This record gives sequence, structure tokens and C-alpha cells, in this order.
Amino acid sequence: MTGDPLPVVDFHSHHVAPAVPALAPVNATDELLRSWRRVAREVGDVAGTLAGMDRLGVTRRVLSAPPSMVASDGESIAPGTVAALNDHLCAVVAAYPDRFAGLATVDAYAREAGARTVAAAVAAGLPGIVVDCAHRGAYLDAPRCRPTLEAAAEAGLTVFVHPVSPAALAADLRPLGRLGTSLARGTASAAGLLALLAAGTLDAVPGLRLVVPMLGAAGLHVAAAAGWGERIGVDAPPGERWHVHVDTMGFAPAAIRFAVDLLGADHVVAGSDWPVPERPVDRDRVSDALTRAGLTPAERHQVAHRTATTLLTRRAPTAPT
Repeated sequence: MTGDPLPVVDFHSHHVAPAVPALAPVNATDELLRSWRRVAREVGDVAGTLAGMDRLGVTRRVLSAPPSMVASDGESIAPGTVAALNDHLCAVVAAYPDRFAGLATVDAYAREAGARTVAAAVAAGLPGIVVDCAHRGAYLDAPRCRPTLEAAAEAGLTVFVHPVSPAALAADLRPLGRLGTSLARGTASAAGLLALLAAGTLDAVPGLRLVVPMLGAAGLHVAAAAGWGERIGVDAPPGERWHVHVDTMGFAPAAIRFAVDLLGADHVVAGSDWPVPERPVDRDRVSDALTRAGLTPAERHQVAHRTATTLLTRRAPTAPT
């Protein structure tokens, strides 16, 4: 591979345990269901993932299995499934620490059980968790989610808030094909972020670090228009800044430019949603997208790997001043 030897840490990558199948999004189109056979095969293949990383020029993948990827529509993920996923994840990361990092699967809607899973992730040395942005009409601002969020913030773990497919909306948008599935999931992601901001959760749980996919960027736009940009934006005073990060999923230069202008390069992280997209993201595509977004060399390195390094480093919570 030729081009800029930019280190790339893909924060938005998925992996499941061999005994836990990855399920297609609810009301997925026929096109997505056909491609999901490939996804389901690749998402559990460690050797294939490593070979692909070498081919694509990806330095490191941050692996996760959001609950909705392995639980049937509308069902809560079983505790035994959570344990199987996280035990397997720890083994994979331990075997290849320079190539993989891992985010523990956590059912944030399971009250104290979610907090106990966070504690297990801390004991295992994992730097973060992945949770669903919504579940059965509830978002992460729901009181039953507070134990998980508080435990993550107290431990200094990053929380990756992953999209889900709302059944009714996904059905309504199904005529749009695969784009309809993405739009439904992006809408849920945006709503999940706005619910947390509107509820004041980021003040109530100081030190909470969130990552949302670019798929939900509409939530950032609405947040900025509503005045919350003063709290999530790059110009917010350090003691008052809400730490909302976004990944680059889609690698659209204009979207990356918007995110960097609003949040700062230190709150934007490379992420591709591997292995779901039909077109895999390689180092040249990452470098090209960041360059076309008008980022400086320092900003390109920040987004490509340095933000991820920070998010993968546990830190103590910082209370607002």
C-alpha cells in the first residue's frame, strides 16, 4: 500500500465470540441481509481480521459487540451471553495487545447488573464499554441506566454509545433500502445523545466520556443549535466541557470538518463500523478524507490515532468547576 504512513486506530470495529452469532439489524433490507452473511462470518474471525488489517494498513482495531448486535429484536441480552463475549474479548486482546483493544459489552438498561459488568471490565483491564443508545423506547437518560454510567465515569472508562434499529422507524424507512436502515439507526443515535444532554446527565455524572458514531451527527447539529454547543464545543472552558466524542463513520470530509469545528480534533476519532460496510476502510482513504476535510497534519494525526489513544487510557473523573 502506498501513501501517507499515517497510523490508524479504528475505534469502531466489531467482534463477537465464536458461539455468539451476530444478528442483522431489525427490519433490515434484503440487500443488507444478503451482505450480513459475510459480516457474520468476518466479525468472529480473528485471523482474518489481522490479515485484513495488514492489507488495509490499519494499525489497531478497538473491538466491541453492542448488545443489540447479538440479542433478538426487543430482547435484553442474556447475562451469560455478556460474560461469554467479554471473556472471549479479553482473551483476544491479551493474545494481540498491540493490534487490538476491547470495549466490554454492557447492558446499561439492566440497573445494578450493568454496573457489576463495568466492575468486571475494570478488573479485566478493559479501557471502555459499549452500550446500546436505546432499548424498548428508553434512552440512556433513564434512571435504570445511571448505575452503569456512574460506574464507568468513576472508573474512568470510555462509553461507546452504539446505534440500534427502532423497529417501527426501520419498517417505515425500509423502502429506502440500506440507506433507510442507516437513517433509522442514525435517528436513534441522535435521539440518544440529545436525551442525555437534555436530562443534564453529563453534569450529574461528571467525568463521563461518550463516543457516538457520525451516523448520529444530526444530534450534534441539534445540540449546537439548542445552545449545548457551548458545553460540548472546543471553546468550552475545560472545567465545564462535556466530553462528547464522535467517530468518523462514513469518512465524508464535510462531516469530519463539521465535527472538528464543533468538538475539536481531540474529540473526533477514526471509526469505520468494520466489517459492516461493503467497502472496507484503508489507511489511504482515512488520510485522504482527513486531508480533504482541511485538517492540519497535527489534526490528522489527532483524529487518526491520538484521540483513540486518549480514549483507551483510563482517567479519574473531573468535576465541573
